[in-house]
Amino acid sequence: MPNGLSKVLPLAALCGALGVGGVAVGQDKAAAKAEPAPDDTADEIVVLGRINQLRTEVQRTEEAFYDRFNELNGDHKLDIHCRLEPLINSHIPRRVCASNQWHDIDAKIGQAALRDARGELGSTPDSLVNEQTYAQKELTDAMRRATAQDPQLQQDIVRFVAAKRALEAQLQGQPRRSVAQQIEPGASGLPYDARAMFVVRAGKEPWSHPLTQSTFTIANVAGEVRDLDLQCAQGERPIQYHEGVDWTVPQGWTGCTLVVGAAAATMFNFYEFE
Repeated sequence: MPNGLSKVLPLAALCGALGVGGVAVGQDKAAAKAEPAPDDTADEIVVLGRINQLRTEVQRTEEAFYDRFNELNGDHKLDIHCRLEPLINSHIPRRVCASNQWHDIDAKIGQAALRDARGELGSTPDSLVNEQTYAQKELTDAMRRATAQDPQLQQDIVRFVAAKRALEAQLQGQPRRSVAQQIEPGASGLPYDARAMFVVRAGKEPWSHPLTQSTFTIANVAGEVRDLDLQCAQGERPIQYHEGVDWTVPQGWTGCTLVVGAAAATMFNFYEFE
């Protein structure tokens, strides 16, 4: 589907339009400053915990901005909502924050792609993608006007940028060794019915993990995952990494270890499924 805009977050677009790439006007710079990550690998688990907290704070402040914008916005086609969208080839859904108008055009793009495949007449997917581009500009302009007039929105965007900068500061550095923290199941088990879950921070050296289940996936990547290598008793198989995809060990292969090559300081969640 030719939807090249699906990963553009409304608030990120607004920050770019306002020139708020760093600390927003009136922001307390100390609030955005994070402590540098320790060099001692023994403390890296603590760093992982901080990063997860900051990820949650970025998401919370983003959604607080959208909630306030929706209260002020008189055109409900521009209301923004965040939701999890299932992916065909993965256990892990994708979080998408978009306007009602965006979702409506997205549905039309899917219908147009189906018509196009059948050779039927109607709006083309490419023309609808262009319509989505204009819709995104209309939304950004509306958020800019609302932010200029509402002190609470101004504070919301300050908090979002502060949380985002604090997260980026924690992700900086060039750790030599990769570290992982296994997440223990809660009362309702692990997310997405996973059998095992790890939060990983990649170092200069690849991260390796002996697989305990036949299916695995990588999600919530902050940084760059470059390549995967499956090393089993039956042989070795390189795997091309794709976002939002599950992989399954070939039937009959045993004693498998997955080796993940990533840019240093890349963060990701690793899941195993039965």
